[in-house]
Amino acid sequence: MDEYDNIANPVSLVFDRIRWCTRLVTLSCPMIDGAIWKHLSHIPTLLKLEIVHGYDDPPSLSKRDIVNLSFLNLTSLSFRQLDDGADIITVIQHSQFPSLKEFKLEASYLTSEAAERLFHALSHCKACQTIETISFCLFDEDPEDVETLTPIPHFLCFTQLRTLQLIFNDSYIYLDNDMLLQAMSSWPHIHTLEINYSVDRAPSSEVSLHGLFTALGLCPQLHTLLVPINIATLDVDPDAEPIQHTSLRSLGLETSESEIADAETLARIISAWLPCVDRVQSLDYMRWDEVNKHLKSLTAAAALYVVGAS
Repeated sequence: MDEYDNIANPVSLVFDRIRWCTRLVTLSCPMIDGAIWKHLSHIPTLLKLEIVHGYDDPPSLSKRDIVNLSFLNLTSLSFRQLDDGADIITVIQHSQFPSLKEFKLEASYLTSEAAERLFHALSHCKACQTIETISFCLFDEDPEDVETLTPIPHFLCFTQLRTLQLIFNDSYIYLDNDMLLQAMSSWPHIHTLEINYSVDRAPSSEVSLHGLFTALGLCPQLHTLLVPINIATLDVDPDAEPIQHTSLRSLGLETSESEIADAETLARIISAWLPCVDRVQSLDYMRWDEVNKHLKSLTAAAALYVVGAS
């Protein structure tokens, strides 16, 4: 291949440069071929690898290209702006990542079948004792149908999980009270949990307020929470003695309800159970406006009580 061909094919130029690198620590590049994957697996200094889709014809990988590769010290693996999950699944299924702590995927489109295969592959990549961060952000600008995904059961094996972010605008992430309770009992170290999808196009959430508070009791370190919730019926007695969760600082709730019927009661419940939360965040902030007004008043009153008591 002459110099002109290299200039005309930026992917080949990138590959040629990578082949000369033997002490890489961080690498961000287009999808690489099997030979480059094998080369990178022999670089013990490589800690962070990001694959960015920036070209029309990325190399496709077969199982013969990726066979028993081991990235001994790789701690972060991410894929960004990829339209097909087949190559990612191939890499994860046929490689070992004994030190992996972070896995991230950002894509404009991924079929539900590919997504479920990817969840399954990740849960079997022998990193259950090391992964602390999982992030999936899938943005389909014009989804035709809302499909149901079940990623949570696949991730229960990651007992060291600190951060889980699932942001989908074209799929419904199934979650109910029992599943949320099981998840929280499996992730004792979790401090950030974000599960979000287009609630206006999806079925009503199966998570109730009581189910949410019950699960919160199992994750004392949780700091940031964003989940869809069903508040059509308030199944928590506002006058009952609350079990307070004092670590939670950021609360985001999404609901498919057109309006919140009893904003004041809901605010009283949230304030009693989550005393460090002074507002509910939401993409539809107007829907929660009344709740937040009451929360602000309750927070101010609590602060005055503390000052007076001291």
